[in-house]
Amino acid sequence: MESANPSTESVRCQACVCDDADWCHLQETTKLLLLATAQIELSLTDGDHNVTGLGQLFTQMAEHLSEVNRHLHGNADTPEAILAHSDGLMQAIDSGVMAFQFYDRISQRLNHVITALSLMEAMLGDKTRRHSQAAWMHLQGEIQAHYSLDCERQMFAALLEGVPIHEALNAYRETHLHQTKPDVELF
Repeated sequence: MESANPSTESVRCQACVCDDADWCHLQETTKLLLLATAQIELSLTDGDHNVTGLGQLFTQMAEHLSEVNRHLHGNADTPEAILAHSDGLMQAIDSGVMAFQFYDRISQRLNHVITALSLMEAMLGDKTRRHSQAAWMHLQGEIQAHYSLDCERQMFAALLEGVPIHEALNAYRETHLHQTKPDVELF
């Protein structure tokens, strides 16, 4: 993208030139990006292990309860109260399964954060690319391409347009958290 005023562009580029103090700043920023990435990856690893076990347990419980429900509903002498409790338990298990689906969404989003942080770390580590507007635009496109949820793409676009983060988050909350029907996608 060319500037209308070459002298302004020249001043802007000169302000970006790294000296030893800036290099140290970039190195420290990169370390913090790597630390954040590692923390997220460890959290996902721990969470995935626990959620996988719970998911298997819920699946087994649902299978056993389905058998019990078939038997209870198949007997004409089963009291209505027992049938109601059995059906209520099945609904509770279904709600638990829904919670695992939401964990999948969180896991997907955190994996997108890991990808974005890794791409940014690589950008900051490359002296040529970190000062290139075209390279930053390419990075933004690469990050956006990893998003699978429409709400992520909308948030990304809003932030790139300069919408303050609190406004973008409020817009997300208004649009997605107040839905009457949950919008769950499994990955």
